[in-house]
Amino acid sequence: MIKILKKGVAVLLAFIMAASTAACASTDKSWAMKNNSLTVPIGVYIYNLYSAYQSANTLKKDPTKPVLDQKIENKSAEEYIKDKALTYTKMLLVLNDKMKELNLSLTAEETKTISSVTDAQWEQASSTLEKYGVSKQSFNLAYADFYTKYQKVFTALYGKGGKKEVPDSELKSYFEKNYTDFSFIAKSLYNTKSDGSVTPFTDQEKAAVKKQFDAYAAEVSSKKKTMKQIADEYKAASKQTTEQLQEATENLNTSTSYPADLKTLLDSMKPGEVKSAEISGAFLVVMKNDITKKTKDELSMESSRNNLLAEMKAEEFSKDLDKAAQSYSNVTLNQAAIDSYKPSMFVTETSSAAPAASTASAASSAAGTASTASK
Repeated sequence: MIKILKKGVAVLLAFIMAASTAACASTDKSWAMKNNSLTVPIGVYIYNLYSAYQSANTLKKDPTKPVLDQKIENKSAEEYIKDKALTYTKMLLVLNDKMKELNLSLTAEETKTISSVTDAQWEQASSTLEKYGVSKQSFNLAYADFYTKYQKVFTALYGKGGKKEVPDSELKSYFEKNYTDFSFIAKSLYNTKSDGSVTPFTDQEKAAVKKQFDAYAAEVSSKKKTMKQIADEYKAASKQTTEQLQEATENLNTSTSYPADLKTLLDSMKPGEVKSAEISGAFLVVMKNDITKKTKDELSMESSRNNLLAEMKAEEFSKDLDKAAQSYSNVTLNQAAIDSYKPSMFVTETSSAAPAASTASAASSAAGTASTASK
């Protein structure tokens, strides 16, 4: 009888302890997930849920219907958003593991920059994010901190000495195949009046500009003058006060800084060739330069080299991280906390001043790109 009572008391105590533990777990919604080295505040998950919601809004097929009434990539929008938010949040743990694996750590300067970026972005994002439960600490971890670590791991893997190092020969080939080096002067074919209104040039005015710019192009083509000399002549003739010669080295396949018809024109030209042309409401004299003369400088500058690496390998790296996050098992999820936040909480906020980039999209840029009280 005593043994039975003792057994009954033991079972009851075990039940009470289990219930107490369950109750504690269900009420502690200050964190979303954790492993041995990092506890991720729930605010990070909320931020990623918000970002995934914003992203889904741009992917919906019917702009007249709410995003949550539609499917995204063959999933209900809600499922898609929640899956993305969970993956983005797990990426923080994946990146932390990668930092340790590669013996990387943030420098004092990087930590200072992270803080500065967070301060600047939080000033405009806080009014939106705080009402959803995202603190500055969580924003820092999901945004600037993530961005910096992403870039650091990417460079360590694909840069010199990395496990996936891209050799100079490949960088050289990519640069010379995809980039264009050119210089030009330009004249707008519109008049701006004192009241700010704009009117297009008359045919007579356009003809005068064409004659002037055709003459400039002929002088450079015949090597009588350089692009710098005609730019200075044009500056004086048009009574400008700023430098008129513009120079650029761009990947025109991806750049949004120049009109498509300029790319078409430059693609039709040979290195050293000069042309005058009307392009997107302006008249230009443009010279296509020999891109191979820029290669050495581009590969020797760390920032330029990293930009090339990002163009070549950012997508691959992003996919690898995404895959690693989806299969990541070294994690304890606070499912009760995660399930208590749903995409529908953002329905009235389809746009805002908060940075719309998720940790994943912020990261891609980088490869070119931070408890209810403690969230």
